[in-house]
Amino acid sequence: MKKIIAANLTVLFVFFNVYSAEYKGQNIDGIEYDCTAYSYSTGKYYYVTVEFDGDEATITFSNGGYITLTLDDEEIDDPHSISAYDYQRGVYWDLDVDGLD
Repeated sequence: MKKIIAANLTVLFVFFNVYSAEYKGQNIDGIEYDCTAYSYSTGKYYYVTVEFDGDEATITFSNGGYITLTLDDEEIDDPHSISAYDYQRGVYWDLDVDGLD
């Protein structure tokens, strides 16, 4: 019985283990950064804020609207070139985040 409980807990831990967005090995989840976001749909740049949460980034526009994007990789190599995708609208975005370097 103990083995079954331990196995179930291990499966739950692996299933619910959420990876954080990281830059240079540091967790950057939950911190709001200034950002320039380029939309491949409109061909325009937007001055927004961005908050990371694992493999997602929520960008908030000055009018209060927001979009949740999925990062290509939660390990960020270059904060000035972060690729993300909006699955709801089918749009690619590039993010240039200030304050990470």
